[in-house]
Amino acid sequence: MDLFINFIKKKFENFNRKLKGGKLAVDELSLFLIVLAVVIIIIILLLRLHRFALVAWIPLLISYWRTLSKNRMQRAKENQIFVRYYYPAHSYIKNVYRRLTFKKDHHYFSCSKCTSKLRIPKKTGHIKVTCPRCNHSFVKKTLRGHVNKLKKKFAR
Repeated sequence: MDLFINFIKKKFENFNRKLKGGKLAVDELSLFLIVLAVVIIIIILLLRLHRFALVAWIPLLISYWRTLSKNRMQRAKENQIFVRYYYPAHSYIKNVYRRLTFKKDHHYFSCSKCTSKLRIPKKTGHIKVTCPRCNHSFVKKTLRGHVNKLKKKFAR
């Protein structure tokens, strides 16, 4: 039993030395697969679907296989393809989350010329906005402007 433990310990030390020396690389795809495995494990534990526990091992084993692979060019190509699709989706989700968190304080709209997304604070009434991308200027009405218009309309 001691021989087996020493063998595993030496293999782990060798793996750790290679990882620290830069010979093994954990890229974005491998990291995503590890996080995916953890998420699958959490879902399986929360839903008590213990029969599907082996499903969580699949992305984890693929990640280790990619890390230990000697064909770096192929792994780099796979990572480039992943990054090409991952980053636009990630930035879109991050922007939607940011808009939802700041929705109570800011108003989001698109520029009428270049359709870039702009943000102005709520409760400012009428405000002159200049698009930073195309320098198009226009007046925008925010929540206070709508409230003031409704007060004038019903005050008559």
